[in-house]
Amino acid sequence: MLLKYMVKNFKSIGNSIEFSMIPTADSSDKRFLTTLHTELGDIDVLRRGAFFGPNAAGKSTFMKSIQFAKNYITEPQRSGKNIIFSQFRGDIKELNKTTSFQFLFYVNGYIYEYGFALTARRVSEEWLMVLQDMENGAFVPVFTRATDEEGVTEVEIDEGYKFSDEKEKMLAEILTSSMKKEQKNQLFLYKLKENGVTVAKDAVNWFEDIEIVFPDSKVRYLPDNMEIDEGIRSFLAETLEQLDTGIFEITASDDKIDFQDFAQNVSLPLPDELISGVENNKNGLFNLGGKYYIFFDDKDHTSLVQLKFTHMLNNKVTDFSFDDESDGTKRLLDLLPILYNMKYKDTAIYFVDEIDRSLHTKLSKYLTKTFLEESKESHSQIIFTTHDVNLINLADFSKEEIWFIEKDITGETRLRPFSDFETDPRQDIIKGYLSGRFGAVPVIRGEE
Repeated sequence: MLLKYMVKNFKSIGNSIEFSMIPTADSSDKRFLTTLHTELGDIDVLRRGAFFGPNAAGKSTFMKSIQFAKNYITEPQRSGKNIIFSQFRGDIKELNKTTSFQFLFYVNGYIYEYGFALTARRVSEEWLMVLQDMENGAFVPVFTRATDEEGVTEVEIDEGYKFSDEKEKMLAEILTSSMKKEQKNQLFLYKLKENGVTVAKDAVNWFEDIEIVFPDSKVRYLPDNMEIDEGIRSFLAETLEQLDTGIFEITASDDKIDFQDFAQNVSLPLPDELISGVENNKNGLFNLGGKYYIFFDDKDHTSLVQLKFTHMLNNKVTDFSFDDESDGTKRLLDLLPILYNMKYKDTAIYFVDEIDRSLHTKLSKYLTKTFLEESKESHSQIIFTTHDVNLINLADFSKEEIWFIEKDITGETRLRPFSDFETDPRQDIIKGYLSGRFGAVPVIRGEE
């Protein structure tokens, strides 16, 4: 689970902003919390986080920073390649043309901090630490790394960290001298993971479990270890009927497509992540260019079938393709698999940009409320952005789940938790927000 995230100098984010899923000490409403059992004791963590703010405030930028960091951590980087990303364009000399990402997270009974800083040419700093003393917040480094402007890298394995066995420690120490000048853009964490060091594999796997959903996502791959051709169809059809979309059944087309033929003949190259996901799993679902496909193991190869959506019109059964459905139904089909996957995978973290896009308020509330209910026994979390002010409801959300994001007069994105503000239980929270009491609303010039 994610505990904290800090990012600096990425797009509209200049000085560091910090997002936390750790409740304040006086929080007592257990409806919104999961208790993590660590080697050092228990800690409560929130399962949802909601970002509210005007257009162009930096909500999508926050999500894109997560996406960039995840991809950089989980994908191999070619030696000597320049690092392509956007930094804050304002004049803040202290940023020193350096962008940094820092995560505090829980995995397999331990709390880790991992971070890295980079310029356009090199990873200048990198570190992985594990919490050693919860009361004092003391961490012991697994490794620290620094790369100077000449590309010379120094990595140090800390003697205070106990590896799973002596062989792994020796391997990690050997790898410290393997970072050459041309590898200055590569992460040491990935090198450890490639060589089978357990702590690095756990960390990288945690990042791989992050899923980021944008409104314009062209490809999404949703793996499952079950007979998904039955399970996902039934779940989606039942839920879509419940939500009054007009769909009462989802069927698969009769025409099977060989995946290899499909990959070779599709107009645009398929993403590596999708290809590897299909190849490594027997069953799954993916969305490509607005069409949904189920893939399954078909004897000695992988086959695809396209989904069809059945409506009842004037007492007549009619099949629609995905393209025929409304924007709201399409958005539900993007998001409902999150709820489905939670039944089989309880450690994923979902970042959803504009969760309310094309959805009625009641549907947005259904998604966020159902996630909370379904995640009671899991380590799953959802962090989303929205413009739907009706979700600012303290009967359904805790103040600590709500964050306000806006730009200041310098154009920097700023982030502030609702818990920083004192509120009266009798106060109309939505009216207070729209009047600008908490900031993070558009300022319309000339408006009285």
